[in-house]
Amino acid sequence: MIDGNTLLLAGYAKLPANITAETVFNNLVLVIIIDKRTGVILDAEPSVVTNLAKNYIHDIMIGYDMNNGPEDLLRIIDEAYFGNAKRALETAVRMVFTKYRDYKDQIS
Repeated sequence: MIDGNTLLLAGYAKLPANITAETVFNNLVLVIIIDKRTGVILDAEPSVVTNLAKNYIHDIMIGYDMNNGPEDLLRIIDEAYFGNAKRALETAVRMVFTKYRDYKDQIS
């Protein structure tokens, strides 16, 4: 999978106190791999406790085109994800998009 055409980006956010994920991780970490040529998310992994939630978030993000900006992805998350880490996930998504924009600025 690592062929020079992929890019790994990570975003972080503080988890709310007194939820299971916070007792395990302290912070939510969202790591994504994108295709540099297209901006499409190829893989995504959030640091949440259950595999079901991890897979659900993964499935929401796969195939999303980072060039479209974060708004549509944040709307999808807002409408589909009702876990206690929602705000942290949205913050991590925004951070990933900021890093992607920085990357795009750097190469242009």
